[in-house]
Amino acid sequence: MEAIKFKNWSEESFTWKHNGVPHTFPAGMEIFLEAPKAKLFAKHLTDRELNRMGKPTNASIRGELEAKCFPTDEVISESEALNIREEEKAKKKVKKVVVKEEEFADLKSKKK
Repeated sequence: MEAIKFKNWSEESFTWKHNGVPHTFPAGMEIFLEAPKAKLFAKHLTDRELNRMGKPTNASIRGELEAKCFPTDEVISESEALNIREEEKAKKKVKKVVVKEEEFADLKSKKK
């Protein structure tokens, strides 16, 4: 299966379900998705934005708005897309530093 880049070009988050699972895309987010999923999300993002503009969903600008959902013509394999996502996740992970405080340290310093 092929993966294509989907972009939420709108100014706010977009959420839509695929097979009952909600997917949320923050404003401006670009991500490689399986082609059928990307096309589904593009359709519904376009519908939402046309509704906000007060235009019918079959408006003449529909094609232009859907095209904004696909910022590149690049097509990659599904496995390549998964590797890209894993690399992005690894970059986002931040190592947490835990400072361990000694319990009741002030009690130890007091002498009877």
